[in-house]
Amino acid sequence: MNITILEREFDEIEQNLALFEEPNFRMRKEALDFVATIEKLNSDNLERAHLEKKAQELKERLYAFNATIAEKWLLRLKSEKPTPKELGAWFQPYTEFVSQRWGEPHYGYENLDFLLNEILLPLPHPKTILQPEYGMVRYEPTPASVIVELTERITFTENDYFYDLGSGLGKITSLMHLLTGTRSMGVEYQPTFCTYAAQQANRLYLKDVKYLNADARYVDYTDATVFFFFNPFGGVIFDRVLERLRSEAEQREIIISSYGSSSQPLSELPWLEYIPPINSDENALAIFRGRA
Repeated sequence: MNITILEREFDEIEQNLALFEEPNFRMRKEALDFVATIEKLNSDNLERAHLEKKAQELKERLYAFNATIAEKWLLRLKSEKPTPKELGAWFQPYTEFVSQRWGEPHYGYENLDFLLNEILLPLPHPKTILQPEYGMVRYEPTPASVIVELTERITFTENDYFYDLGSGLGKITSLMHLLTGTRSMGVEYQPTFCTYAAQQANRLYLKDVKYLNADARYVDYTDATVFFFFNPFGGVIFDRVLERLRSEAEQREIIISSYGSSSQPLSELPWLEYIPPINSDENALAIFRGRA
């Protein structure tokens, strides 16, 4: 790779003043990705060493800047104790989601996701220790804008209990509670993920956010009212979980929300009805209600 071209591109990044404007987390993430590219160079010449030194300095500045923002947010959350509505307004400068514009696709991660990573998911992240069964998929976080839309389309009450099946590191359960005040439960197969998520909820004093280290096929869902899927599993595991939820839907009204490839098979189930707006793009939020 041409060092001269890399130096030119690096200088453009480093001199961009917007890089250190607070809301521009995605821009800083892209800059850190570029730094990672420089660090992978195999060249052993002086030019490369000089570029790598500058890249390392920028990396440290970016991490420190993000950490400072996270500390400020944590202090603000603890001191001002915002209502869900107030917190939604705080998040607005960080998201491109337009309120009430429902049913449109959510592509990739934005500034809000990277802000929440700093606040809710501090490093280091745990590693998996259990070998996943066939049908279980790797951890992949849901874009935050999907959950922002979900909180607008569903009116939560004190009787609701939100369940995230395949909750990973806990971002969605914590965000759901912060934006609605509703009780939230994360169901996660990996014990290290579950322990980490519970620790972060405790760190933020989120008493109504809980985590259950369990196989989703064998969980008691009698208190759950709203479920969320983001491709947590497939095959016979998915079929078994859906059969459990069908039994729950026969007893009371439940809502199942989905983002990703799980939406299509849900739309084909006769015991579920689509809540408009309807968009067949798997990157759009899909919401279903159990048929009476």
